[in-house]
Amino acid sequence: MNHYQNAQETERTAIGLVEIESYRHSIYMSCLACELYLKSKLHLVPHREELERSHDVVNIFVALAFRFKPKQGLLQKVERARKYFNESRYPYASDTSAYTKDFAEEFLQIVAEIRTYIDEDCLATLDDLRNKYQGGNPCEP
Repeated sequence: MNHYQNAQETERTAIGLVEIESYRHSIYMSCLACELYLKSKLHLVPHREELERSHDVVNIFVALAFRFKPKQGLLQKVERARKYFNESRYPYASDTSAYTKDFAEEFLQIVAEIRTYIDEDCLATLDDLRNKYQGGNPCEP
């Protein structure tokens, strides 16, 4: 399974978790979906190899954004996803009442915006495809 397909499945899981009112877990899955969507296009840009194995969604986004200019405000949403990736997964406060339906739906919207960015703005060129399928990776720094 590639990153994009994994992201789609993870996004569907986040939606399903909202439906069963498991909002904190939905937020975590939304944050993970953001990471997977972004990683699905990482091969198109120069990047540090360790980004592929990390959860450093901010720097993954920055690597993509250097080549594929995002709409204004997307970095702040990626940063929000980074913040809540761990906070929703490992809540240190015993009060998790902040994880509401509205909050979870906010993260579903962030996932949708990142998916749109990946689908519409991060498009491979013919050179990218030649390099991918003919060996060699000019995207490696």
